[in-house]
Amino acid sequence: MYTSARLPVRLAYYHECESIDVAFALEKRIQNWSRAKRLALIEGRLDDLPRLSKKRRRG
Repeated sequence: MYTSARLPVRLAYYHECESIDVAFALEKRIQNWSRAKRLALIEGRLDDLPRLSKKRRRG
């Protein structure tokens, strides 16, 4: 119902999980990521994920 009111919708990323519990936990984890880190995941730049997960310090 949520997405039907916001059409058109485009699938950006998917991952097959062994159970609904694992899928839900992964979804919640990704929702807390920065936009830059989510974009790297969508674009398949998996090598960039560790660097993007480090918190930036103010210099």
